Amino acid sequence: MLTENQAIEIAKEYALETGSGWDVCFHEVENAFLDGQSVCVVSTSDLTYSEELPWMMENMPNPVRYYIDMSRGKCIAVGGRGGAIIRLDE
Repeated sequence: MLTENQAIEIAKEYALETGSGWDVCFHEVENAFLDGQSVCVVSTSDLTYSEELPWMMENMPNPVRYYIDMSRGKCIAVGGRGGAIIRLDE
């Protein structure tokens, strides 16, 4: 089983590899189940913090969630606004 910190690092690595974006100032983790699998849901924003546009970061974040399989240590799905979840090829 992964720790929350390991899940965050896996989500961050996936986000950076795919260009999905990662907010270093905000991310949180919760445990959940996705299709019967135990996952860590890492929530963040896909906007990179900008000192030129701090109001945008605070008032218009674009949420993104990375679903990390706890047993395999792999990002298996991503989600965004509206609750849609996109399963990744396994």
